[in-house]
Amino acid sequence: MTRSATTGPSVPGRTTVTTNRRRFLLGAAAASASGSVVVAARSAGSALGAPGSAAPAPQLRTFLDGERVTPDRIRAWEARRIPVAAARLARDYPGVARGELAALIDRGPAATADLGPARAVLARTRADLGVERIREMLAPEIAVSGAATLGALAISGGRWAIAATDIDCPRGTAEGFAAWFTRERDIDDRRTWTDACPDHYVIVTGADGRQEVIEVTGGAVLPSRFFVDYTDRARVPVPRDPGYPIEVAGTASVAGGDLIGGVRHQFRNLPGGGFRSRLRVAFPAAVPGLYITEHRWHLAVEFGNWISAYLRAG
Repeated sequence: MTRSATTGPSVPGRTTVTTNRRRFLLGAAAASASGSVVVAARSAGSALGAPGSAAPAPQLRTFLDGERVTPDRIRAWEARRIPVAAARLARDYPGVARGELAALIDRGPAATADLGPARAVLARTRADLGVERIREMLAPEIAVSGAATLGALAISGGRWAIAATDIDCPRGTAEGFAAWFTRERDIDDRRTWTDACPDHYVIVTGADGRQEVIEVTGGAVLPSRFFVDYTDRARVPVPRDPGYPIEVAGTASVAGGDLIGGVRHQFRNLPGGGFRSRLRVAFPAAVPGLYITEHRWHLAVEFGNWISAYLRAG
């Protein structure tokens, strides 16, 4: 694909965002999360194929802390997060504030008909910027969120709060999805990882096998940077459910080594076919309750997209 001319100040030696994509970013950032994302996506041109760009399969049954939610509500949550990510990548911080207001407080209606194209443009923008540039851009916010996380960790006194989401899928198997998930991590398929949720900015597998993650967790507002070690299961602060024989689990630590949480995602096959995902993420107990509530939606979006990608691959 031929790239159009760049606009704005250039960064020597780095790929900059194209005119059309920057127009999308600025337009999406400035607009509310209702119908304007659709308009912005259309103005950006054709959709760019990427893992997770299609909608989660409508037959998925999703439960947030035991309460079933419809696919439309999950898609609406994702649509509200796209302008926030768009504004952040465009360094439009007033736009970030407006997007967070729409996503976390106003929660107005969100148009989702063209969610796929909007996802694809956002994915291409991440790719154009590149991992190093995104790390550099988000470093000041990460410094603030990192200090806040360590403060919450100290106050929590070893206690943890758990974000809980469950997804039933009528096709595939627990073993098959867990194997696909692990393989994607091992081969460092970055598009699969980052494109699954607008709040993902960087997810890469390092030489030591740990995943570096830069994302906005739940309702945290600021991005955080942490490392997930899937070989460290003994310290995961989420109890194991023996009714789920397949698991993907690991600890989450900041760069300095402090344990700040962990993930324990477990899976079991359903009697009539398909499988259930029991998705759990631990945070320091002192984090605001909004973090836990919103991270349930985050899990619903990312795993809905990952399960859909697994089904397409199979």
